Order: sequence, then C-alpha cells, then structure tokens
Amino acid sequence: RSSDLLEAAKCLAYEVPTAAGFHIFRVLEAVLRRYYEHVDGGSTPPDVRNIGVYLNTLKQAGKGDPVVLAALKQIADLHRNPLIHPDAVLTMDEAIAALGIVRSVTTAMLRDMPIPPQTTATAVA
Repeated sequence: RSSDLLEAAKCLAYEVPTAAGFHIFRVLEAVLRRYYEHVDGGSTPPDVRNIGVYLNTLKQAGKGDPVVLAALKQIADLHRNPLIHPDAVLTMDEAIAALGIVRSVTTAMLRDMPIPPQTTATAVA
C-alpha cells in the first residue's frame, strides 16, 4: 500500500525506526499478496495472511520464482518475524537496511507481474 510506504518514510524522517520497520514490512506483504495472485493464477488466497503461509502455499504448488521465494523466507525469518516480538526495537541502520532488502525483493516480484494499463486517473499530465 502506498500509504504504508509514505508512513515508513515519515517514520524514518522523524527517526522512529521500529515503526518504520512495521510499515516497510506491510508494504512487502501487500506486494506479496499481488504476486501470489499473479503466480498462482487467481486461486483463493490463504485465509491467514502472513509471509510464511503464502510461501508454503506457493512452494507446495510449485509456483513462484525460487530466488524470490528464498529471499522472502530469509526476510521473514531474519527480519520481519523477530520484529513482531514485543521487546524488539530497530535502530535507524536496521530500519534502513530493512527498507533496502524489502525494496530488492519487491522489485523482483513486481518485475514478474504485468504492468496494469494506464488509465486517465493514473496518467501523468
């Protein structure tokens, strides 16, 4: 969601890194949901909406780019899941690093998806 990206930027600007991390990972999860719909051919998405469930479903179906899936697993295991713990606190460097790794994998997912046709609402004058 673009609002989460904007909120993450605000959190980074005001040096609130843990909050930035939450918004950064929400952006990742939003792109992952779109990626799932694209590579799984429109089947019903999992009821539980988290990275691990989406990854397991894609792996079981043999769908998705293996490099993207491996990157998502690493992000979930090493960055996103630990952040959920109530005692977790990110530093500014960690939040900026999270932004970088999320940007990398979202770029890879978006590259595999078709570009939606431009409408008059999205056209740039």
